[in-house]
Amino acid sequence: MYCQGDIKKWLLLLYLIVFCPIQSKILAFPLGCSLGFRQSRTSCYLCHAFSAQSVEATVKVKDLLSDLPTPTLLMELSLAESALNKSKISCLDDFLRDTEKLMSRAHVLDGSLFVHTKVTDTSERDKINQESGSGKSVGIGLVDCPPDLIPGGAYLGIGLANHHVGGYYWARGMGMGASLPAHGVEFRGVPYSNNIGELYWKKRGPGTNAAETTEESSNSNDGKRSEWADFLVKDDTVQLVPYNTTSLLLNSPFQRLIGVRRLGRPLGSDPIVERIWKRDGMLRGWVIEK
Repeated sequence: MYCQGDIKKWLLLLYLIVFCPIQSKILAFPLGCSLGFRQSRTSCYLCHAFSAQSVEATVKVKDLLSDLPTPTLLMELSLAESALNKSKISCLDDFLRDTEKLMSRAHVLDGSLFVHTKVTDTSERDKINQESGSGKSVGIGLVDCPPDLIPGGAYLGIGLANHHVGGYYWARGMGMGASLPAHGVEFRGVPYSNNIGELYWKKRGPGTNAAETTEESSNSNDGKRSEWADFLVKDDTVQLVPYNTTSLLLNSPFQRLIGVRRLGRPLGSDPIVERIWKRDGMLRGWVIEK
């Protein structure tokens, strides 16, 4: 039997956990998931929501892609509008706000959504490169996007802008090319942390030649498609493309959806933020913020 004082203590503890994540440093003992708060990423669904919201809140209209924090949920507006027009959906704002429509037709936005993320560590690959030569490492690098931010999983896309990576240059795809997969590259979690994800070569194994295009090799030998992934270094940014658009829009901890546009921008320049939506509370849809 708990006394009234005990009940008050438990209620206070619950309040601190739910509403005061910064305070959780003093409560860092195991309660299912770690309560230790990190500014960038945390290790449970609720904490991800708090952290994502604080990071996303810094984004402003007219920011460039290179200015955005990571991880951030993006929509390429020209691609999305084109997809909706083909599906005879007249208004993007109304569509995103309507949870029922998202449940039944969010798939029309396939190829329009991206998760903007940053490479945080390539030390394992770099060590193998030094010991065995380039093109031998299965791992590419760690990124600051854990898999639970993207329900349904994701793959590495060619991306939204031209980019320099570790001294290597490639022209990323325009139009639907932005969401084309970087051939052979996969995305997964890591067993020792819930705060990060990993990019790796699906088929590369010991003794295979990175330049081959056989089943034993992951590389297409086309720098625009995937070869550039071997040249990623810490702090480079890439975009992950969700496999399941519906699950991402309805169930992801992201609290803001950032609309960027490439159309009308100078060739090779960064996409620009044109619109920002925020999640509509318990309804899980999205309402225009800016």
